[in-house]
Amino acid sequence: MAKHWFPVFSNSKCAHCGSCVKACPDSLLESESGLPVLSNPDLCRPNCFECTKACSEGAVGIVRPAKPCDCCSF
Repeated sequence: MAKHWFPVFSNSKCAHCGSCVKACPDSLLESESGLPVLSNPDLCRPNCFECTKACSEGAVGIVRPAKPCDCCSF
């Protein structure tokens, strides 16, 4: 599970243009069957958002993992 935010992709909105893949400054996105795939969410730069800005279709969203609660050990 990612330690901070990471991008998620809507297959139904994706235009298969590859803009998000090209925009990633760390080359963490790959294209599989025309759809973007994130290889390792933990390596995404905090507050980067380059893939989101590059997508003109609005197919890239940002997810922030739930913060573990302080009341339990898992």
